[in-house]
Amino acid sequence: MNLKKYLRERRLITDGAMGTYYEKKYGDAAAFPEEENLLHPERIREIHLEYLQAGARLLRTNTFATNPVFFPDRQQRLDGLREGYAIAESAVKKFRETTGCMEDIFIAADFGPIGELEEQSTSEVLDDYTQMCDVFLESGASVFVFESQRDDKYVKQLADYVKERCADAFVLVQFTFDKSGYTRAGLSVRRINESMAGEDAASIDAYGYNCGVEAGHLLQLLQAQPPYCHKFLSALPNAGYPLSLRGRTIYTENEQYFVKKSVEIAALGVDIIGGCCGTTPGYIRDLAQALESVERGDKQIVAPSPHATIQMTQRTPEDQPVANNFLDKLATGKKPVIVEMDPPFNGDITKVLAGAEKLAKAGTDLLTLSDSPMARARMDAGALAAKLIREVGIPVMPHIACRDRNIIGLRGMLMGDYMNDIRQLLIVTGDPVARDARGTISGVFDMNSIRLMEYVGHMNEELYADDPLHFGGALNYHGANPDAIIRRMEKKMEAGCEYFLTQPIYSDEDVARIAYIREALGGRAKICCGIMPLVSYKNAMFLHNEMAGINIPEEILEKYDPDMSREAAQAVAVEISLDLTRKLSDIADAYYFMTPFNRADLIGEIIAGL
Repeated sequence: MNLKKYLRERRLITDGAMGTYYEKKYGDAAAFPEEENLLHPERIREIHLEYLQAGARLLRTNTFATNPVFFPDRQQRLDGLREGYAIAESAVKKFRETTGCMEDIFIAADFGPIGELEEQSTSEVLDDYTQMCDVFLESGASVFVFESQRDDKYVKQLADYVKERCADAFVLVQFTFDKSGYTRAGLSVRRINESMAGEDAASIDAYGYNCGVEAGHLLQLLQAQPPYCHKFLSALPNAGYPLSLRGRTIYTENEQYFVKKSVEIAALGVDIIGGCCGTTPGYIRDLAQALESVERGDKQIVAPSPHATIQMTQRTPEDQPVANNFLDKLATGKKPVIVEMDPPFNGDITKVLAGAEKLAKAGTDLLTLSDSPMARARMDAGALAAKLIREVGIPVMPHIACRDRNIIGLRGMLMGDYMNDIRQLLIVTGDPVARDARGTISGVFDMNSIRLMEYVGHMNEELYADDPLHFGGALNYHGANPDAIIRRMEKKMEAGCEYFLTQPIYSDEDVARIAYIREALGGRAKICCGIMPLVSYKNAMFLHNEMAGINIPEEILEKYDPDMSREAAQAVAVEISLDLTRKLSDIADAYYFMTPFNRADLIGEIIAGL
């Protein structure tokens, strides 16, 4: 029977977890259960059989993580998909032979979160996944499940592709939310409802929720935000919240609670229901039995409401946010000036505060504060930025690195920064933790800079539409492959990046590289050219010899002498910096000065000479 027809007549029970149940049943025999499609297919078949015997009538193939991120070898990946579907088919065949069951049973080609490698373009990601769809289609699949999605970035296009190849295919997309109702990309339940009701999602037949939360919290999310359209709705909650014990993930045995809450979920009009992480065939058996006497309720469909935005406290005229003309200047070609300072290693901000005051008087358009560069702990850039905004009256842009905070910490920090009138951000992936610190200091990297840009963009749409956060990105132009650099810049711009701050520029070759990048992008990228003055012979030699990617021409190094005075060295630094601004005048959209040792007087002198 066609799955759409099946769902119009009855509720569909799915299987439960594969990964956590595999670990519980067989131990940690493989890094990924998906590897067992080729190594121990009988184990996967046995789990499928257990779920069928428990009452599941939708089996998801054991291919959740079979994607380019976890299985970079293309042939291994495609073989794993093909075998995953064949194993599910063999389980259904064996189940029918041993039980005589002639009920409708569906096999879903299963995809986990759409993964993308940093260097991949959107078209390259889609090429990978359409190839994977082709393997399933050639294997006979007509049901496709894209589960645990963080956003809708690719799934609509993939659904269109599947329907073009197989008009009768059924596509289900499931999103993972946390307890507060947001995906890992920062999309709310309301936004997903809105997206799935859109005309561009016409190829998606059903959508819903899986993983992330247990049944009680999922019930609350469904009650708080009903769907916006009559598409089939799915719900596959976790068994509970996990505990890590001696390297193993443990879920509480709570079948009765899970079933009770899942029955309440089903009564809201949910069409497809089952279990995710921590659930077992026992959960699905009890759920199927409990739902035999429960009518499927009518879905409550609501009309989309206007986007909610943060209502800021009313301010007195003298307490208005600091005016920020940086973006206006950037848009009109007036070459604004950005100056970077480093937060202190200790609690003394005397030098930073005094420097910010000097730079404000010198005409700096935007002050920016680094976020623990080179993975060395400094004062929090956002907290210091808020203080400088209040006390100096200069707009400040803190850097935000993905290295030190998980998604929860990043979201909390962003909301706190917004509360403190910060509206400009520089979003970077962040320097890695030094090798000698590994094992004692962990780099988080839940996101890279592009993902965080997308996340902030979603926050703007959800919370700050009337007064959004603006953000730029870093441009490391030194890479061996300029075209790869350009592709990454394009991905950042697609994610909402409004401008780029470059690494320090010194040589004519550096200038030519920036010019090439700018021309290749057709002038679409606003490039803030980085200039780091060299304050002494020692400073110049250190940067030239110790800092990867920085190459200072011999003619610049020759201008410095080990015995020259501070004043003489500063005069040379000013001369070289101003010469660089002249070379960059036809290329730079803004000048970005990095302040060595927070010497604001030096930068002030350079600004005066522009």
